[in-house]
Amino acid sequence: MSARGLTLAATALAALLTAPAASAATKIALLFAPTTGLLPSYVAKDQGIFAKHGLDVELTLLVNQGSVVAALVSGSVQIGTPSALAVLQAVDAGLDVVFLAASNVTPSASRTAIFARNGSGIEAPRDLIGKKVGVPSLNTYLHVMARQWLKSKGVDYTKVDFVEVGFQQMADVLKGGSVDAVDAIDPYYDRVAAVGHSIGNPDESAPPGTLTSVYTVTRAWAAAHPDEIAAFRRSLEEAQAFIAANEAQARESLGRYTKQPAQVVATTPMPNLAVAIVPPQIQFFIDLARGQGLISHDPGAASLIVP
Repeated sequence: MSARGLTLAATALAALLTAPAASAATKIALLFAPTTGLLPSYVAKDQGIFAKHGLDVELTLLVNQGSVVAALVSGSVQIGTPSALAVLQAVDAGLDVVFLAASNVTPSASRTAIFARNGSGIEAPRDLIGKKVGVPSLNTYLHVMARQWLKSKGVDYTKVDFVEVGFQQMADVLKGGSVDAVDAIDPYYDRVAAVGHSIGNPDESAPPGTLTSVYTVTRAWAAAHPDEIAAFRRSLEEAQAFIAANEAQARESLGRYTKQPAQVVATTPMPNLAVAIVPPQIQFFIDLARGQGLISHDPGAASLIVP
């Protein structure tokens, strides 16, 4: 190589060595419930959408919705997927957690029903009095909406014994007789329907736009990571567009993260997805929670949404 060539090569090498390294993707631990409504986060992970927006998101399956806020506050995860009610109860207890984004909202093709065990003699809401009903977590969306539904049917919900049963275990627990009924949703609906019969849908009492689950962060993390907040929301929006155009691939992600058989996932209705949250959606749950004695004051809906 000529002297001039060596000089050019050396200059190029020096520039390469001194150039700033590309910024590493921000690591985010996302604690998720295995539900249809959180499909955009599954797709955003599988299709590289999070990575495209500079996020290294690790999805971790939660065991109990009641543990989500504690994981956020402890810093063991950065984003969680509790119910809106869990967020409000945490705020009422003095914890500074806020709403980041929506997921599934009503009305949705995704199905919900209270299933009574076949042969139990339970045929109507009033028959649940004195009976044991399984919900994934106490004082969260399905539990509180089930109580609201029972109230609308003239049933005293305080006389119904609600207990915690994980989604994946509902069919087996119902069939085995450990509970008399369960409140099931997609993609677990059909499996539960095989061993029980529906006595009604609690979601019928929810107004349009009701948040069935949400993405949540602490206010401190949100304030320190505005770029990541924006990137996460853009990722969910892009994932929603991908789902609309690529249903088969979206269903593959749904099966992978909910751990349901392909034949179940193939017939699971797609959720009614949204990202933005507005104050009236939160106010609905504030009023509901206060009415059921779950929170003691109105925290102000608008103040609980990440800008």
